[in-house]
Amino acid sequence: MQSVSAAEPSSALSGVDGVSDPSGSEIIDKAAQSAGGSGSVSGTSHAGIGFESGDLILYQVPNFDFSMNNKISDSAYPMMNTTGSRMAVIVDNRYTQTSENNTQGNPYSWKLSGMAGDFTSSNGHTLNSKEAQLFINKHDDSGASLIKYTKPINNNTVDSTGNQYTPGTNSDSSPDGLQLEKNVNISGTAFQPIASANGSELPGATGLDFSNTKSAQVVITAGGIAKIVAGDDYVSTITWNLTADPLH
Repeated sequence: MQSVSAAEPSSALSGVDGVSDPSGSEIIDKAAQSAGGSGSVSGTSHAGIGFESGDLILYQVPNFDFSMNNKISDSAYPMMNTTGSRMAVIVDNRYTQTSENNTQGNPYSWKLSGMAGDFTSSNGHTLNSKEAQLFINKHDDSGASLIKYTKPINNNTVDSTGNQYTPGTNSDSSPDGLQLEKNVNISGTAFQPIASANGSELPGATGLDFSNTKSAQVVITAGGIAKIVAGDDYVSTITWNLTADPLH
């Protein structure tokens, strides 16, 4: 959940000209209508707000469902279609700028990595990282990314939090500073880089849309075929890691 309040609050109106009671009311005490006549009256009060640097947040990460209906072979298996929100969403609310259009100060930088464990069935059968490999953005290096950048739609409100972001308008090109890695095998015991922002001028939410069924694929190697048990459901746990890289 994104935090909206930081330290113990202090008044944003304290010391402002024309404010006599920052947490209370202003006395106007003027008549809008006098006896036997008509008229109007106006008065002023104030609203104030200030900000502190926010957080770098890993808000949501995608599940990858490759279905139960695959013929056994040493090939790459795509995901099922989705009608939902199969996205990774990073929200960068850190203060990095010294001017309104971010022409000065530090850029926004972070790195998202992933690591997938062995595929293990509910019956205790296992395909290790050399037998079943989970690839992210696997395709010819000359092709466009299968993961699409999107400025996601925030479905949270003050009264409704913990909702998934949904894809906005996808883009075939990434904004300056955002890099999407290709042909990343995240199976194993080490985190592998998936995406990074380096010198980006895009604060707020960044969405990595995995709607394309081939944006994540499971590759079964020749060594894994002999170990597959038909009818078993093999599940791997994916650990995602977001780092501020570099720190600022």
